[in-house]
Amino acid sequence: MERRPLATLRDIVDFTGLPPRTIYDQRHRGVGIGALAFKVGTQLRWDWDDVDAWVSQQKGQAAA
Repeated sequence: MERRPLATLRDIVDFTGLPPRTIYDQRHRGVGIGALAFKVGTQLRWDWDDVDAWVSQQKGQAAA
């Protein structure tokens, strides 16, 4: 199995178009894509599989 590098905050900002402050706020509230972050050392990281699942969930909610 090939592994993708973990996503950085910059990757998530570029991918979603959300400002960093929104992502941080979501993390502290335990919602949104920010809630999926975890720390590696002192840096936030995201697993791309979790990001892909979140995007699919958002698409499903938009269709409902």
